[in-house]
Amino acid sequence: MAIWCLRNGLDSESSDESFDSEGCKKPTDWASVRRRALFRTAAAVVLAAIAILVPIIKPAGTLQFCHPEEVGEEGEVMVELWVQVLTSAISFMCLGLVISSQMKWWLTSPFLSRVRWHVLLDCVNVWLFHFLATHPSCGLCYGVDGKRGLSIFAICCHIFFWFNKLMGFTIIKTHLTMLERAFERSLGVQFLEFLFLLFGLSILVASVAFVGAHVAPHLHVLILVVMVIESVVVLSCLSVATLMTYVFWSAHSYAKLEAAESKRPADAELALKAVHFSKRMRWEAPLNLTLVAIAFALHVLWLCQLHWADQEHIHTLPEMGFLFAACLALANCARFANLLSLVEFSPQKPKHWRSMSMTFFRTLSNGSSDSEDTKWKTGHSSWDAKTEELARRGVTLRALLDFYSSLPGRMPHFDPEKHKTTDIVRQVIIPMSQGSSYGDSAAALVMMEGRELLPGRMVTHSWSNRFACLVASVVADALELPSYASILHRLEGEGMLALKSELYWKNKLDITYWICCFSINQHAGICGVVPSNLQDPVTGELPEPCPCAHHKYWSDSEPLKDGQSVKCEMNKFDDMMNCIYSLNPKCSQVIAVDLDFNLFTRAWCVAEIHQAQTMSMSQRMIIFSEENLKKHEVWLHDLKVQEMKASNPQDVAFILSKIDDPQRFDAEVKNLVFGNGGLVQACHMGFERVSLLGAVAQQGFHRSLTSTIN
Repeated sequence: MAIWCLRNGLDSESSDESFDSEGCKKPTDWASVRRRALFRTAAAVVLAAIAILVPIIKPAGTLQFCHPEEVGEEGEVMVELWVQVLTSAISFMCLGLVISSQMKWWLTSPFLSRVRWHVLLDCVNVWLFHFLATHPSCGLCYGVDGKRGLSIFAICCHIFFWFNKLMGFTIIKTHLTMLERAFERSLGVQFLEFLFLLFGLSILVASVAFVGAHVAPHLHVLILVVMVIESVVVLSCLSVATLMTYVFWSAHSYAKLEAAESKRPADAELALKAVHFSKRMRWEAPLNLTLVAIAFALHVLWLCQLHWADQEHIHTLPEMGFLFAACLALANCARFANLLSLVEFSPQKPKHWRSMSMTFFRTLSNGSSDSEDTKWKTGHSSWDAKTEELARRGVTLRALLDFYSSLPGRMPHFDPEKHKTTDIVRQVIIPMSQGSSYGDSAAALVMMEGRELLPGRMVTHSWSNRFACLVASVVADALELPSYASILHRLEGEGMLALKSELYWKNKLDITYWICCFSINQHAGICGVVPSNLQDPVTGELPEPCPCAHHKYWSDSEPLKDGQSVKCEMNKFDDMMNCIYSLNPKCSQVIAVDLDFNLFTRAWCVAEIHQAQTMSMSQRMIIFSEENLKKHEVWLHDLKVQEMKASNPQDVAFILSKIDDPQRFDAEVKNLVFGNGGLVQACHMGFERVSLLGAVAQQGFHRSLTSTIN
């Protein structure tokens, strides 16, 4: 039954593995995914209620699954009572783990689906064991020959226990294999194949032995084989726990070295994530396997007493000890699996009160924040005022998703497969911000109802990219995903509801982004003229020019500062980035790459990427998919700044005028993109947290060898 549930769960929840009759991927039906999760959650609540509440309502002896037994000594009764209380507490904790994992129903990759089912099945096993602890007669019963044996109910619980341990072991084995592959060093994972064989063999032999001993006493001798196999499993679990301790301690030490020695913020950020991941795993994984070993060891002791001791001297103490240890091991496995699938390993943030006190005392020591402002100011008051005005036009992710959801109403012919960002700017952003209550303003003011927000992240993107890809890239950044292919089909209908639900529960909807198409006032620049090559890809019509009377400011419009217009909003990106970074040092750059990687041919985009790197701003590249990245890597190596383009040719000349040595600039950009710890490498590593740990540990290992040689 458990295998059937698992198989059906995996088949129904692998979000990216469903195909239509023509072999094309079908978008996930998020409504059905949510319904299945809610159904499983409701079923778990019912099962937990039956397992926990029924024994409390009905006294022991009124609910029987087999022949009643005599009540043990007074000491054993107290032990049974305490085990019942403890397993009740563990059962409630397991219910919380199930609800936590099942209600995060948007996590539907095959691996995470397997983990979520493992959590559910582990907790069901705990509730079954709670029945055994509450009603010891369900575990032991008299046979026709007057000897004690396991009831059918207990046999099913035991087989279920072995199956769940095997399933949990496969999850651990998957992680260690990925770590070994990323580390490019042998970590002894081959030994895990032996333990995998032992688990499988124990399930097979124990099933035959217990069922056979119950219906055919001549198969009773197989119980001895079960004890021998389980004894080897205990030793093997302890060996693997030792192995995992060594593996994660080694990975942690090398990752810590890499984090300390990394010079670039992007490298240090990745290394820090690896450090915190390995710091947690170096004791979580060994603890998990050690509890499993203890449970199997107590089971061996119980079987020894059950089958070798005199029937008159059999006590329930070993049985109670095994049931409690098994419940504890199962609950910890469920917690550990929940941890692997749902927790974001990141540096711990200070408590809110602690952060407030630190800010207060820092303010007292500095006197004012003016010293921070002067880091970016040029000394020209009008230029600096316009720069800071631009910097405070952030939009929240919530507002961005609401805007995207409103597109079908504002633009009935909107097609996410065809319309680019420039189409949305001309046909939606400019009309919605023209004549608003804030005047002919930037769309960010309209979307945020006049509030000025300092962004936490700045998005670098190309207007030639599909607008849906831009929004998906921002969402992927909020969810800490390296690619946005899986997000695209979630931006419509039930998918959007599911996405907003996920972002809400992860507290991501209020992340603030600076996106030029919203944050720049288009009425002060491009709105009055529509180039002839901007026909709508669906209707074929040319958008109407904006009729607003707002004054236009180009890069050469008076008044000037060093030959550049003071009031123009399209010539201050470098100063604006400095302003944002000075006012918010935690601000990072999100590089939203289009499917064709045209972003790297746009002069302003490359200039922004280089400027962020020069300022030591943390950078993150979001791509369509890893396969798409590999397809364009060779082409990216041939990029030259002299060949890059911009909508306004004067912008290219302006950017090139700031570059003293174009060849050196090209080399710096290529190193930023392809260098050790560069954007491409970081993007590759972002596809798997364990692979990230392995790659960072490998860099730290090579760094330690180099320092030893030197």
